[in-house]
Amino acid sequence: TMREPMALVMPPLKDLPLVDLSYRRVFAALDVPTVVTIVLGFLCLEKKVILISTRQALLLDCCELLKSLLFPFDLCAPYVPHLTQPFMSCLEFPGATFVGIHDNGQAKNGLANIVRTSIPEDSIIVELDSG
Repeated sequence: TMREPMALVMPPLKDLPLVDLSYRRVFAALDVPTVVTIVLGFLCLEKKVILISTRQALLLDCCELLKSLLFPFDLCAPYVPHLTQPFMSCLEFPGATFVGIHDNGQAKNGLANIVRTSIPEDSIIVELDSG
């Protein structure tokens, strides 16, 4: 009602976004300069970032953790943590794209090998298994 006093309070301080994953996972796979380069140099500048790994759980965790490091900003690009062959055309989108590709070990016709041989322009490929 109109007669009740209005209280103005500071909003709660925000920490890193709540992610139910350990950041050790991403720093075990990548060194600090690489993580900084990915987050600041590519995601913030809206470039294409392609993570590739033979371990699907590592791939998905690293995608989520790297995306969370943009906090307090949000990723304003297509985000596909598990890109499959039928949706490969999203790599041809203009502007930023953040995708993860599971390397299932198929010889030449696997998605990871196709992307490795025909790297999209203005993109970086990060091999999580080799750093």
